[in-house]
Amino acid sequence: MKNTFKIFLGCAVLVSSLTAGTVRSAGTAGAAQLLIPVGTETIALSGANVGTVAGVDALNSNVAGLAHWSSGFQGTVSTMSYIADIDITHAGMVMSMGESGTLGMSIKALDFGEIPKTTAIAPDGDGQTFSPSFFTATMGFARAFSDRVNVGVAAKVISETIEETSATGIALDVGVQYKFPTQPLTLGVTMKNVGSRMHYDGINLDQDLQPEGSASGASNESFRIVADNFALPTSLDISATWGLLDNLNVSANFTNHSYQSNTLGIGAKYTLGSAWVGAGTIMVLGDDEQPSGVNDADWEEWSGTNWGGSLGAGVTVPVGDYDMHISYAMRTANEFFDDHTTLQVSLDF
Repeated sequence: MKNTFKIFLGCAVLVSSLTAGTVRSAGTAGAAQLLIPVGTETIALSGANVGTVAGVDALNSNVAGLAHWSSGFQGTVSTMSYIADIDITHAGMVMSMGESGTLGMSIKALDFGEIPKTTAIAPDGDGQTFSPSFFTATMGFARAFSDRVNVGVAAKVISETIEETSATGIALDVGVQYKFPTQPLTLGVTMKNVGSRMHYDGINLDQDLQPEGSASGASNESFRIVADNFALPTSLDISATWGLLDNLNVSANFTNHSYQSNTLGIGAKYTLGSAWVGAGTIMVLGDDEQPSGVNDADWEEWSGTNWGGSLGAGVTVPVGDYDMHISYAMRTANEFFDDHTTLQVSLDF
């Protein structure tokens, strides 16, 4: 299985290097909802737990982590207060299938609230409102091939709807976790959001216009604007976790993005009995040269990250024959947005 891990890592790095992004490619991909993290531990550690993530949270971070759930059933629900008054609800479950593996499902939905509707005729609003509907549904399967190697694959359906216009896409994630037998070191590698291009289509793109070259006074005809296709934000995560003590793990995760600058997340998690506390931070890695004519302040804004430090904590409480996990995490924003928080409750059956 060690050779399998090396082959997977080599192929993932090769594919990612062929599509690696820079600051100049930021904003050229769509479906940005796929980049919003879920799971309090993942948020608290700034995504550095790719090698150790387990349970429902693994569906978003590294699907191979589903295999840690080797018996019973786990369900979770979380709510996040995101930027610009956007609320995010995430719910999921994992179920052990014995020696066959572990199956997991989750859904993440964004609530934009009611947005005032503006038009070319009424740029200040016409008194109406609309509310976009964005969600991602994920189903994954993972299996432990030994006590050291977990492998998983997940399929995602991405849906974005604005009034009567929508875009739908399908993506795949694959992941591996490897635990060294003689060292307190765990590695994780996952390729995420590999899939079809998406594009918007619907009646809201229809316009009534006079055909080009028609005679004066000719009747208007209905035309539909053809929206351009956009790619998914494919990424490769390579993570390492080192156990400094029996209850203290330090992790680092390098993310190679296809359509934005690469990032490095660093986090630490301390466990004491049934409770845990964690913290992390994220930084941008890149060697893009500052274009001439762009001042230092603008370049720092373009090439930096919106996010700063993060922290979180959780505790497990027995409820009858079951265990309830209650956790909280916060991620700070650097300048333009407010900090956002996540509250998560999970129940083990």
